[in-house]
Amino acid sequence: MTQVLAAPSLAPDAEARLRGVFLAALRSEWTKLRTVRSTMWGLAITVLSTVGFGVLLTAIAVSQWDHRSLAEISGFDPLLYSYAGLNVAQLCIGVLGVLVMTSEYATGVIRLTFGATPQRRLLLGAKVLTFGAVVAVVSLVSCVTVFFLCQAILATKHAGVSIGGPGVLRAVLGGAVHMVLIGVIAVGVGALVRHTAGAVAILFGVLLIIPGLVQLLPAPWNNDITLYLPNSAGAAMSAVVRFPNLLSPLDGFVVLTAYALVTFAVASSVLARRDA
Repeated sequence: MTQVLAAPSLAPDAEARLRGVFLAALRSEWTKLRTVRSTMWGLAITVLSTVGFGVLLTAIAVSQWDHRSLAEISGFDPLLYSYAGLNVAQLCIGVLGVLVMTSEYATGVIRLTFGATPQRRLLLGAKVLTFGAVVAVVSLVSCVTVFFLCQAILATKHAGVSIGGPGVLRAVLGGAVHMVLIGVIAVGVGALVRHTAGAVAILFGVLLIIPGLVQLLPAPWNNDITLYLPNSAGAAMSAVVRFPNLLSPLDGFVVLTAYALVTFAVASSVLARRDA
């Protein structure tokens, strides 16, 4: 009697399988981003806001330069007006980040997405990574462009700085990182709320309304709390001159990164537990 031995079947490598799923999710998210018209419009508005407001406010500052006191000139931050447009641009990035999640819930496509990628935490990571990469490129181009334009304007008053100046390159990169972290927070808020209007309202409340309400608190609570709000933390990352109402650039990066990580962690946990 002969005994037939079946060849042992090799179990698929779980790590390689997850890597393949993640790469497929990345390709899918990239396709969604680049084929949606609102994404292109939102990114275009982000660039125009960053560059346009920066150039406009810098030109106004130069026009009033001769009326400034010596104390104002000595404490002038050459990047303060250059990156004023980031306050508007972060709202554009925030809305786009929310739509990365909520648009699929609105159309019901999210069920197909979860069916294709049941690993929801992995899917959220793919969405954040893809959107963050796009925001990083757009923000870096915007920050570099507005830097050179504004410094050329400031050079007429000998107030500009070079990219190699102390802390300047760090501030330029900090402005771009600020936008990326806001994008991560926005995607997380979209995953938590699932409704575009509600998520955008929360995001605008955090970025616009809460800072104003905090200023109504008695001193020194108003200043102490303001230091750790997302807006202030982001502004600290793109500042060259250290202002008393701002954290250090490193502390600002740590605070804003903490907001992004906590939002992502909570969104990832909630997304994995509830139904589509």
